[in-house]
Amino acid sequence: MKILQTILSCLLITLMSGHLVAQEKTKGIIMELVSGEKIEAAQIQNLRTKAEVQTNRDGSFAIDANINDLLLIKAVGYDQDTVFIYDNSLRRIYLNRMNNVIELSEVIVERMTDSRLAAEIQREKTAGKYSDASQNRGGVRISPSRIFSKEGKQARSNYKLLVAELEKRAVDRKFTDNLIKELTPLNGSDLALFRERFRPSYKFIQNSSQETLKVYVMDSYKKFNEKK
Repeated sequence: MKILQTILSCLLITLMSGHLVAQEKTKGIIMELVSGEKIEAAQIQNLRTKAEVQTNRDGSFAIDANINDLLLIKAVGYDQDTVFIYDNSLRRIYLNRMNNVIELSEVIVERMTDSRLAAEIQREKTAGKYSDASQNRGGVRISPSRIFSKEGKQARSNYKLLVAELEKRAVDRKFTDNLIKELTPLNGSDLALFRERFRPSYKFIQNSSQETLKVYVMDSYKKFNEKK
């Protein structure tokens, strides 16, 4: 009887824990990309659970979501966007007004969601192309106007800026404070200095497993101590 009660208690605790995880809230603020104005009554939908909420007057929202969920963001007069949940931090999500041309700068690039960033990369890549394959005549055609035009040069410059931001985000998502704290006693200014000094390259992050990254952190920590 006691064994049965123990089993039932364990099952109850497990179910309650699962319920608590499922009910964990992801919080955020929806803002206009260029001005930073808060957007009221924007719709947020969890594409996995189909649950929906709206933003308050201050643009804030809270929705049940787990790691790896995808949120669909919609607001009247704005391009819709999606946000991938990869941690539990407060999210600032920026929407672009429909038909609004984005004046690119490092600040604006950092405000873009991942899906918006990917769309802008593709747009600038296409705008900056100065050659294309001709299906009718065969071969590759070069367009001098695209090579030397102000618009073509600006598009290629924007493309490099956008790709750099994409690579930065990929590194930041794996080379995290939590990972470093898990493997080292670093904290505060030492942690910030370590992340800056031993920040891995995008190529390394793309080709490394989680275990390889942990080994890199531990090896780097030894070098960090030696230099200190």
